[in-house]
Amino acid sequence: MDLLTPRGQTLFHETFDEGLTQWRLEGIGSPRVVENARGERALRLDSVGSIQGAEGCNFFHVKDFPDNIVLDFDLYVHFSDGLFITFVAVRGLNGEDMFSLPPRSGVFGDYVAKDALLRSYHVSVSRYNDKGEHTGVSNWRRNPGLYLMAQGPDPCRQIKTFYHLTVVKAGPHLQLGVNGVLAHEFVDPQTLPIPLPDSGKIGFRAIGSQIVVDVSNIRVTSLD
Repeated sequence: MDLLTPRGQTLFHETFDEGLTQWRLEGIGSPRVVENARGERALRLDSVGSIQGAEGCNFFHVKDFPDNIVLDFDLYVHFSDGLFITFVAVRGLNGEDMFSLPPRSGVFGDYVAKDALLRSYHVSVSRYNDKGEHTGVSNWRRNPGLYLMAQGPDPCRQIKTFYHLTVVKAGPHLQLGVNGVLAHEFVDPQTLPIPLPDSGKIGFRAIGSQIVVDVSNIRVTSLD
């Protein structure tokens, strides 16, 4: 199957004209607006000195987006000592706004553990461990519980390279595209007792001993 193409309206386009007022940090690091390697304004995330699984730089948009969306952005990873995660459809187990729940420390378990209070999907790319060794794959997971939904080759292995990422959320059908080409996808079999993640927030996580990433040209578009 090909990468799904949005035909609806633009719901959000981040130009950083207002700085980072529409985003919220959980965990560690110092998100900021920088000029990236192409001279564009970009969101820089880092949690240099962090350990995978522990507190990371987690950055979420304050708005809840509907289901059936396409999230596009450009990614530039500076070092191969860490990994980058994109979250979609983040909200409470009972549909709550994630920010109405008890504060989180930014450890990975806050978002994905079996006892976490949030449901979501996430996909990981540029998956290096804290020693700079590539882990071999890119994973789609459903939360809470870190359920592996799909796995494929990591399409973002080159450091200091711009990649255009497309994350499609069409109900139970999710896709990851890189540079306009479908990387991997899955359809959730919906066999878990927890309701299917549908609407909710988008967010990013940067974690690792030397993790520094730039995210730019962030756009959310409705599928229809």
